[in-house]
Amino acid sequence: MSDENPKAPARIPRLAGERIVLFSTADWDTALPTNKHHIARRLAKRNRVLFVETLGTRAPKIGGADAGRILRRLRRGFSGPVRREKRLWSVSPIVRPKWATLGDIRMNRMLFKSSAGRAVTAFDPTMLWVYSPYAVHLLPAKGGPLVVYHMVDDLSAVPGADRISLREAELRLLARADIVFCTEKQMHERAAGVNANAHFLPNVADHAHFSDATPRGGASRALLERVSRIPGPRAVFSGQLASHKVDVALVSAVCRLAPDVHFIFVGPIWEADSRRAHFEQLGKLPNVTMTGLVPYEELPPFLHLADVLLMPYAKSNATDAVFPLKLFEYFATGNPVVAPATMHALRPWAQVLQRPRAEPAAWVAAIRQALIEPADFADQRRELARRNTWDTRLRKMERLIHEARVKRNS
Repeated sequence: MSDENPKAPARIPRLAGERIVLFSTADWDTALPTNKHHIARRLAKRNRVLFVETLGTRAPKIGGADAGRILRRLRRGFSGPVRREKRLWSVSPIVRPKWATLGDIRMNRMLFKSSAGRAVTAFDPTMLWVYSPYAVHLLPAKGGPLVVYHMVDDLSAVPGADRISLREAELRLLARADIVFCTEKQMHERAAGVNANAHFLPNVADHAHFSDATPRGGASRALLERVSRIPGPRAVFSGQLASHKVDVALVSAVCRLAPDVHFIFVGPIWEADSRRAHFEQLGKLPNVTMTGLVPYEELPPFLHLADVLLMPYAKSNATDAVFPLKLFEYFATGNPVVAPATMHALRPWAQVLQRPRAEPAAWVAAIRQALIEPADFADQRRELARRNTWDTRLRKMERLIHEARVKRNS
């Protein structure tokens, strides 16, 4: 079974005193923090970090959340860096979502320079930590700051994304980067074919946060009390409901086949989803509760209330290249976990998971089996979560970055 070694070498060179510009694929104040937020916060403990908000992945839709996001970006775009935490700032570049042609790239370089370029230049970075492949069009030539490409998810598989231009930018970035971290095996194989210094490092979790079942209070306190009164067994999913990741047809069928199980979906429906109405219909079933967004800070008690935790991912290009952030978040609770057999990334942890085929009846059987599994599985999952944390992950990254810098300087 794969896991991190909690007894890290005593003398790992720590990143300290660096000036790190992080090119994100999300805004800082997104509702659901991801790996880039966790890494930025931990880097900022010993370094100065400038978090550059998303350079765009898909064309925005008119109205709804996208319209609000555009207005916020325009307001912040020319206001300069915003201090978010000690030693951590964010800046909002104004760019077009289109990067397909040389004209698009030139236009976006000009827009970036006028809205965020001065802040990046003034930061005088010693390191560029990149999540967005499109950032390659903004990077200096070889010989500038060390370039780390943190390769997470297949962004070209996101609905509305320009697959060709993203893949072209990714190839250029892989060739340009001094070191590459990949969160999924297939992505690592793709990266290693271009960059010899590519490393497979799956996503992990904040163990201290998710192992604590104590109610946090806040806006979701009344909701937590209501959910706690729902009779068991309770099957809980946590995360954004988007049809390119969550198999809404499978979930709907499973909920109907198991009327004695109460299904609780903790998270928002993706605003841009073409099948949004299907998720809304799911919420009308008598044994289904949709909570909407629960703040990350208040999320753990909802997971601890579960009798079984679910990862009902669809089989798609997007999920073929994903290592779920929620795996070790779920494991930290000790609760049983049901995840699809088709997710190759989860194979190393198969012995502490229920992994049904994609048929609804198989999922119902797996849920019922999870409810009666041996008690020692819970201890195994908690131990795996304890070993796979953002702090242990960053320590390993720091060692590899140190080695890459030594090699480059020599």
